[in-house]
Amino acid sequence: MPAGPAPILDLSTAGSQATANSALLKQTTAVPTADFHSFLAIQNAGTEEGYNTDARPFELNQVGDLTVTRSLLLADVPVVNIGGTDYRQFMVDVMETTKNPQVTLEELRVYLAEAGNLTGYNSKTRTLSGIGAAWDLDGAGNVSVKFNSQLNTGIGTTGDAFVYIPSSFFGSSTYVYLYAKFGGKFKSDNGAESLGIVPANAGGGTASISGVVYAEINQVLGFDDVSFPPDQPVSGVTVRLERFNGTGWVLIGQQSNGFFSFTGLTAGTYRLTKLNDFPPTDAYDGLNFVGSAGGTDTNPFTQIDTGWSPIDLIDQIQIGTGVAATGYNFELIPISGGG
Repeated sequence: MPAGPAPILDLSTAGSQATANSALLKQTTAVPTADFHSFLAIQNAGTEEGYNTDARPFELNQVGDLTVTRSLLLADVPVVNIGGTDYRQFMVDVMETTKNPQVTLEELRVYLAEAGNLTGYNSKTRTLSGIGAAWDLDGAGNVSVKFNSQLNTGIGTTGDAFVYIPSSFFGSSTYVYLYAKFGGKFKSDNGAESLGIVPANAGGGTASISGVVYAEINQVLGFDDVSFPPDQPVSGVTVRLERFNGTGWVLIGQQSNGFFSFTGLTAGTYRLTKLNDFPPTDAYDGLNFVGSAGGTDTNPFTQIDTGWSPIDLIDQIQIGTGVAATGYNFELIPISGGG
């Protein structure tokens, strides 16, 4: 007897949410477009599918240049702690017509690899370049997800829903790929659907904390990208934000884009940890700079010491409601000939 249609998880109303194969899916208000960092865009009438990659030409319905559809480092995908579980956070943006605003996500899979230019998706085996999925939306039963592109239509904003996939599925591979297929009951009306990452958001608050991990280039004290040659943000170095809950520290999120920004924070005590997850032959620790909301710097090294430690920590950052805490900067001193 043929199987019936897949159950539809409905994210087409404001604030709706669902679960699928241990993942959380939450309709959300849009974020500023500048915060939405696209890594996959697909577009086609009816059914559309594709996966992120640096490879060209595209195999399926991907669109866009390398700022829109591209490779994605696992280290760049924010980690968000929800209810004591760490999740990798992704965002879905759907763009359909006013006449036909709904569209269904039929398939979503995660693949992990050590290269950023994979190609060769096999719909029969559901493999990418021969690699099996690390996570599958349908892994605990066939489902589809309904979106409504008319919920979030503000100028200068992007995004319709967050997809939180448990970190335990991702391991330690260098690159992550997402394959997505839209169509099914509610087909694409030739609008473009996008997947992206955004700064980790604690949710529910109005405060924020931001800064940069940077290489000291011009010998001007502090991060200076105006003087020549300018200091350079360093991507791939992880910064973690934690909040004190009265008894211990809870992970809010982590970013590794050089510039970091954690938003949606409630008032409380926070700490920033820079993981020195780079070869000590490439750079040594410079100064940490405590930002506008204060805090305690635990880094024992100065700008002239050639030391290196596993982590740097700016502790006891007190943030009030609505406060934008800025200037929490971590300096690296490049070693000539390193790496």
